[in-house]
Amino acid sequence: MKTILAVAVSAGLLAAQQQDQPLLLKATTRLVLLSVIAQGHDGRPDATLHKEDFRVRVNGKPQAIGIFSVETAGALASAVNTRATPAIPIPNATPATTFSNRYSNGATPSGVTVILFDTRNTRAVDQIYAKAQIIRYLRTLKPTDHVGLYTFGASLKVLHDYTSDSAALLERLNSDKHWNLPDTSREDALGALQTEGAVFDDLSRAGGGTSPAERSFYTTDRILSTLRTFEFIAEHMAQLPGRKNLIWVSGGFPLDIGFDSIADWHNPAVDQRTFTEEVDRTLRAMNDANIAVYPVDARGLMTDPRFSAEMRSAPRRPAMAPAIGVKEHQTMQEVASRTGGRAFYNTNDIAHAIDAAAEDSRVTYTIGFYPADDNFDGKFHKIDVDLPNHSGVKLRYRKGYFDIPTKPEDEKSRQAELRDAVWSPMDATAMGVTAIVKPAAGNPSSLDVTMKVDHSSIGLRQDQSRWQGRLDVLFVQRDDQGREYGGMDDTVELNLTPETYQKLVANDLGYHRVIARAAAAKVLRIVVRDASSGAMGSVTVPLARIR
Repeated sequence: MKTILAVAVSAGLLAAQQQDQPLLLKATTRLVLLSVIAQGHDGRPDATLHKEDFRVRVNGKPQAIGIFSVETAGALASAVNTRATPAIPIPNATPATTFSNRYSNGATPSGVTVILFDTRNTRAVDQIYAKAQIIRYLRTLKPTDHVGLYTFGASLKVLHDYTSDSAALLERLNSDKHWNLPDTSREDALGALQTEGAVFDDLSRAGGGTSPAERSFYTTDRILSTLRTFEFIAEHMAQLPGRKNLIWVSGGFPLDIGFDSIADWHNPAVDQRTFTEEVDRTLRAMNDANIAVYPVDARGLMTDPRFSAEMRSAPRRPAMAPAIGVKEHQTMQEVASRTGGRAFYNTNDIAHAIDAAAEDSRVTYTIGFYPADDNFDGKFHKIDVDLPNHSGVKLRYRKGYFDIPTKPEDEKSRQAELRDAVWSPMDATAMGVTAIVKPAAGNPSSLDVTMKVDHSSIGLRQDQSRWQGRLDVLFVQRDDQGREYGGMDDTVELNLTPETYQKLVANDLGYHRVIARAAAAKVLRIVVRDASSGAMGSVTVPLARIR
């Protein structure tokens, strides 16, 4: 929401100047965007609705709809908006020494879908079947499908960003050793997978071979790592227009640990905790990036293994312990409901579930409004959307938003955000950054960096006749093992006259720096952060291409 606000403010200020009107900056304005899916009586998307058909309420109070558009697979419809909307990006070819997290203006397909295959939370025996089902789905891609494929195990990896070329996706799968399906006809291979699955069970649930403290540590680590991965994806996809789908193929994780038995409550080695705050933060990031999450249970049809025909009596189970899979399903329902997606579990047709999730946003209504009484109270505000004159049409959308005020500038949080952007496996896109990197003239051991920062993503405040703002710029070089070389942190203070501001709007912000090149470094990561909003943009430069 903050990024969209920055775009709207910049465009509005330019229009005001052109009309010789006073320049005003309303920093307290908040735009709330909703993606709404409408299903008709037959279960198919309903594409016949108009702005006047919808009614939006926040905490029961009606809201005026300021933005309305209909997006269908294959093309993005123009938005009806009294203020500016973000530019529509598509990939653009650039010279070998030019690197950007931005796209050029033009038409782009809507309904971008990313499949995230989560091996961190999925047993190896379940991964085999899930991989085969994902490949089965990818072979059915249509020209209007725009699908990316990410994996998350020890780290987040982009196998292929969104594309409609299923052959390119499948080629990428075949070339990645982690996607080679093992030959389960060999007894030793199957036994190894079963052993790995048993280790996963021991570490994630009560079982022999591991201590309660080890299980708590392992479960906490994978929960927090998964949530942070969702945030990386949100930062990466933030600037893509319209609704995005994240299909999360996973065995899932619980929302709390250490509460399954009274014995655990009295065991000091067992960590009792919930992850409410971390989940709230992650889902805010997903909603701000307009990403709906569709969890698909990689385990397929679930049965409790403790209930077996071989058992002569009812199984003994700890008091309060839920059935196998229930806590993970609750998490999937929570994440889907709060982002406007759907959860799929207890089905062996994983390929069909992925297809249903992708099909879900063939027709998407985008509704934007500026809350009537927005007071930044930090509370959750419930959203209700309905169709007073259309009975039988089911709507799905996120259920609300947190009215969070702008965070105060803090050096510790600033450094933490910059470090997160440096180590993210994906480029952040909330700020548009384009960099031309080449060997410095007369000094090939240095790098000449010329950079442009999209003016619409820079937050400026008016102080009498000047416009002020601040950017943090960070350069970090790394080798293949993650060792860092030549970190450089710069601050750009902006204090613009009206004339200079007009040049900024027309040409974006230019920045030039010569930095020493580390001989052992393989990549250069450039990070730009807007101090007023915390918005981030980053670009990754493979140094092998700089000759």
